[in-house]
Amino acid sequence: MAFWTRQKDSNFFEIAELIISGVFPIALIVVGTIGNVLSAIILLNKQNRQTSTNIYLIFLCCMDTLSLYQWNLRDAAYEFTDGARQISNQSVFLCICQQFLAFYTLHASAMFLTLVSLDRACLLWSRRYKQKIARARVAVMIGIVILVLLFGINGFLFKLGFEYSYYDNATATYVTIVTCSSSTNPNITQFFYNVYPWIHLVIMYFLPFTLMVFCTIISARKLIVRQTSVNQQIATNAQRNRRISIMLLLMCFTYIILTLPNRLCFSVFVTQLIGHDYSDTVFLLSNTLMYTRSALNVFFLYISVYGFQRDVRRLFSKCYGWTGNRVVPRQGIMEEQIGTVSRL
Repeated sequence: MAFWTRQKDSNFFEIAELIISGVFPIALIVVGTIGNVLSAIILLNKQNRQTSTNIYLIFLCCMDTLSLYQWNLRDAAYEFTDGARQISNQSVFLCICQQFLAFYTLHASAMFLTLVSLDRACLLWSRRYKQKIARARVAVMIGIVILVLLFGINGFLFKLGFEYSYYDNATATYVTIVTCSSSTNPNITQFFYNVYPWIHLVIMYFLPFTLMVFCTIISARKLIVRQTSVNQQIATNAQRNRRISIMLLLMCFTYIILTLPNRLCFSVFVTQLIGHDYSDTVFLLSNTLMYTRSALNVFFLYISVYGFQRDVRRLFSKCYGWTGNRVVPRQGIMEEQIGTVSRL
């Protein structure tokens, strides 16, 4: 697992880093928080939360919101104080929390996005899954199991981080240093640097990438290749299913594209990148791209699902006391029901 220490660079790269890890992360926090909270509120409506896919999307929005704060706030604080203040270095508690959340939220987000794709594919192909497993209660239980399992895998991170003091002769005072990426137990430190990177790769990249690509292929085959019915109702449902599947495809594709540079920078090209003026800029950009995906859920939902668009309008109308003149015919549970699939 690669770590790098930020250095003072030329003015051009310092300005670029201020934008990449200072200004843009604050924008991500604002936009991502509003978007994810808005998505969760709509998906939590009594009618919308009856489907398994919607439950996984709610978990995804919650974890994405947490992931936005743990990285972006730390970097923004570093940039705007010129490196004088770092949130994780203020205390061992903050150090441990930052270290744990950095991995836990990313892993949970990757797993729930994978579950969304897997759930969708199973709904399309398995009638038994649709009847027995694709239930909100079951999805909640699976979500809790995933969170607990990931907590167990990442729990050792709570043992990382300690502080020590030394006497500074120049100032005649004791200076306290907080170390976040090491432990007083050498076995834990060795596990973190030698074994845990492979666990991180599997949970964050290998497993999600493999399942997302597989689910996308079989979903496309079901919706595009196999769809031959001319029945109007089935054709309409198939069109909705295709639109929702395209949304999930875009979400998965965006995840792969925005997280791949981070892994390339920290695993493949790390030795080539370290030591240059642009090193900090490239590493920070790869991290910022990775967290950008966490702020995009609401956009995918809004442009792809008519029922979501309608509920957004209703929510804003209710907040601002505006009813408008448009009459929307009642069509039952959220027209596109993100997790509902008709029998094709």
